[in-house]
Amino acid sequence: MDSLFGRRFESAHLHNLIPMKIFTTALCTALFLTGACCSSTPETTGVRKEVRTATASNTAPFSQGIEANGFLFISGTLGVEATTGMLAGDDVVSQLTQIVKNISQILEEAGSSLKDVVKATVFLTDMQNYAAMNEAYLTLFQAPYPARTCVEISRLPRAGALIEVEVIAVKGK
Repeated sequence: MDSLFGRRFESAHLHNLIPMKIFTTALCTALFLTGACCSSTPETTGVRKEVRTATASNTAPFSQGIEANGFLFISGTLGVEATTGMLAGDDVVSQLTQIVKNISQILEEAGSSLKDVVKATVFLTDMQNYAAMNEAYLTLFQAPYPARTCVEISRLPRAGALIEVEVIAVKGK
């Protein structure tokens, strides 16, 4: 006989507990992801809210950002200037600088700022640009720096784009 949670079970009956454990784990995960296990503030009720700046394109089939469960999920952003619709330059530093301006505007629209960013994902079309990107990144974000992933990809959806960045931020107070 085995002991489980202070009660005694025969080994033959322990296999009946496994489906309950899987169900309990799945239920707890679902409650967490929907915000049902948290306090019932607007930030934690599981409601998704679109974040969109006044200069956002209405033709793209995605949101600039989504606010959900106290987090802001900002879509991949290119270094396009809102006033001209053109890339900010033909180098990774000028494009990254514009990207951070664009992301900052989206975060501000949601009541947050760059200091609330907890995760950044950087997509480079050429890893040879990593050092220049990293040097510029250090001047655009402040310590403690967000967790970050940087990957090389074959190309971006805009000709001439060398870099794209997406971020996750906590909702500012």
